[in-house]
Amino acid sequence: MERDRTDRLSLFRVVEVLSPYLDDIVIVGGWVPFLYDRYGQMSSPHPLPRTMDIDIAVPRHIKRHGGRTIDELLSQAGYQARVSSSDIPVVRYELDAPAVEIEFLTPEIGKPGKAVVGVQRGLNAQALRYLQILLQNTRKIKIRDTIGDFDINLDVTVPSAGAFVYQKGLTLSRSSRRSPDKISKDLYYIFRFLDSSGELRDSITTEICSLRSGYHPKWFRTFVTNLNDYFPESGGDGTTLIATQYSGQMSAERFRNYSHHTFRAFIRALGEMTAH
Repeated sequence: MERDRTDRLSLFRVVEVLSPYLDDIVIVGGWVPFLYDRYGQMSSPHPLPRTMDIDIAVPRHIKRHGGRTIDELLSQAGYQARVSSSDIPVVRYELDAPAVEIEFLTPEIGKPGKAVVGVQRGLNAQALRYLQILLQNTRKIKIRDTIGDFDINLDVTVPSAGAFVYQKGLTLSRSSRRSPDKISKDLYYIFRFLDSSGELRDSITTEICSLRSGYHPKWFRTFVTNLNDYFPESGGDGTTLIATQYSGQMSAERFRNYSHHTFRAFIRALGEMTAH
């Protein structure tokens, strides 16, 4: 089976295993642009990097459904819980064939505290700032597909496009300890949403301006500052970072110029809308 089909089946299998908890979970991370592209009628002309990780956002407390916890469902389905060797002891659920890695994320509330939070018996989630934006602003995507002999009929919850872009932009602070590779991926994901269509770009701008009043006023300023840091009026290293994720047909120089123009147009649109 071709790699794309294998990857999709890996995701859909996880969703089916967690079906008792579909009202509690939101698919986030690199699978979001893929789901929008293929099943959400918002496709981008730019290639999408492959991802093996499945990131799932969950609330800080999850009620037990159907007699089994999330940890029990995954364990009984063959996924093994493994603790990462990084500074933050993050628990990931892994399956070797096909290779897949699942990580649970939950909002960090108040001042920075525990990096890992027990959200249900046996289930730990990494606490991240701004993650409540993804849990509180969502849409359903209907998946009707046939992969080989498998008929897929699922509804998954993902962040709204504006929420996805807003949360990604907020994590791009220069003071963060995130790796250049993760930053470049997030910049590229934002770019693909902004360049999907004029209608989608306008809706993202409108939604983010609405989200501005729903969260701390400082967050919007941080969002715009972060984008300006990577894509100032001239120069900046955002174009170099984002180009590392691009595998399309544009030349490197043309893509850097095009991505810079896309971000600057978005930043200006935000400024114009919030000035009124």
